[in-house]
Amino acid sequence: MTPSELQPFPEERVQTILKAVVVGARVEDPSSRGGGEQTSAFSDAGALAPPYDPEAMCLLVEHSNSLRQNVDAYATNIDGFGFRFDPVIDFEAEDARDKVRDTLMLERLAAREAGTLPAGTDVTPSADEANTRFDELRQHSRVERARLEAFFDFACFDHSFVDLRRRTRQDLEVTGNAFWEVLRDGKGDLARFIYVPSYTVRLLPLDRDPVEVKERVRVSPVTFDTVAARRRLRRYVQIQGSERAFFKSFGDPRVISRNTGAAFPDVAALRSADPTDGPATELLHFAIHSPRSPYGVPRWVGTLLSVLGSRQMEEVNYLYFENKSVPPMALLISGGRLSDASVPRIERFIEENLKGKANFHKILILEADGAGTGDGGRAKIELRPLTDAQQHDALFQVYDERNIDKVGGAFRLPRMLRGESKDFNRATAESALRFAEDQVFQPERDEFDFLMNRKVLADMGIRFWRFRSQTPVTRDPERMTEMVERLVRVGVLTPEEGRVLAGDIFNREFRKIGDDWTKRPITLTLAGVQTQSVDLTPAARPPSTLAQSAKQLLTLREDLRAEEERLATDRAELARRYLEPERVAVPRQEFESWFGDQREPP
Repeated sequence: MTPSELQPFPEERVQTILKAVVVGARVEDPSSRGGGEQTSAFSDAGALAPPYDPEAMCLLVEHSNSLRQNVDAYATNIDGFGFRFDPVIDFEAEDARDKVRDTLMLERLAAREAGTLPAGTDVTPSADEANTRFDELRQHSRVERARLEAFFDFACFDHSFVDLRRRTRQDLEVTGNAFWEVLRDGKGDLARFIYVPSYTVRLLPLDRDPVEVKERVRVSPVTFDTVAARRRLRRYVQIQGSERAFFKSFGDPRVISRNTGAAFPDVAALRSADPTDGPATELLHFAIHSPRSPYGVPRWVGTLLSVLGSRQMEEVNYLYFENKSVPPMALLISGGRLSDASVPRIERFIEENLKGKANFHKILILEADGAGTGDGGRAKIELRPLTDAQQHDALFQVYDERNIDKVGGAFRLPRMLRGESKDFNRATAESALRFAEDQVFQPERDEFDFLMNRKVLADMGIRFWRFRSQTPVTRDPERMTEMVERLVRVGVLTPEEGRVLAGDIFNREFRKIGDDWTKRPITLTLAGVQTQSVDLTPAARPPSTLAQSAKQLLTLREDLRAEEERLATDRAELARRYLEPERVAVPRQEFESWFGDQREPP
């Protein structure tokens, strides 16, 4: 089978359909509004042609009755719930010092492999070294948290970072591509993110020569090493009206001309070539992967004909009110003949008095002349309805409903998230939300979080925190609260672990409580049993304390056993008191007065 046979719907035909965007009651070609000149400008700049016209796809979303709600559902549920920063090492946890000790050991192993470890330095850190490193890293973690919060509070000029993410998601789902312009300060640090409309940007081919770039590689949980790698990078061009600007890829160390896209050895050489020119800024590209193009392709493009068909259906139903040509009733006169003035009156009535909602209930009157007939000149008048020939309801309703389901299936969204609330109960609604959260929204959040941690936070030098998108509270708070309460009460969870779960339920971070009772089961606290954290690791405990630790554990076991026996005795006493039947002696006469002769007394 040849490649032409594998493509039953030619790409030229797809481009023609995309460019023929329905506007009102007519078809308008974007090229008639300057789209052809813009395409020529991109070609002159050396840009690659996208698989589908981004501007035409934006217009399709504006005129579609099913695309917008799906795109909004993605933007709201994936990017609309904010974000938080999770610690790489929780310095308030019990195992924080152990993790710091492991981190220090990994750093020394990496230094030994690189040949930078001082001679005579032991790879295994001592307790004093681990404690000193612990205090140092905890202080750095607090400073980094303050930097992150300050940066993301002012990451954009006129809107919040969450709004930037929503705009990015809308562009990504509409055109398959989204772009951020990245601004840096005089020291080269990240300063701002600027939203760039995706339909104004095109990709240039990959540069022929690779460029040496710096990449950060993780050595330990909180330590990165900078390595050099050679990669082929790409430039971008943006055209808005008569203005044209070039951009370079995020992380490109070269000096690129903003006006021509040419590379220069330094800024001074760029200024000497053109004093009005300046270095190009960086562009961060998001895309829905396509195996045949460096551009992204939206997930709904396979339902393009369904989108266009629904638009045509809407126009047919709308134009019925303006072009209705069948009157609701007719007044017929028989036994005579039409007068000479009746025919032009009928023609004028149909052309002038049947269109529009103001003439919806007008009727047609026919005049007849009964003179000269054989029945004495009497004419017969008859009122006949013509509603059977009229359209009673909108056409193609089943077709439109199937098209809407096809578009929703392309996004893999249940009907409830698309604005339809019929045929749902609580069980089906929770199942639909759980499916969308697990199979659609959370993987997209994970992909965005990976890019933020690997590129943005790594470029900022953040070591102790990870970017994490917030999720909606799809679980029943009452049910989850009851479950956590039961698990804490029976000792499966400690109060500290219960507070962590409560933070996940309500999407907020609870204040840390440093008391010892939060770190042991609540049953032990209520029973008055005092516990002590015991570390039996030989490296952490000298041999002389092992016997004492074992003795403490044996004492704790005996206390727990005594507490279990006391609880079992209490349960048996309660069962005997409330569950066992009690025999009461009743006099015979009193018993017969109650029940008569129906039963014999015991």
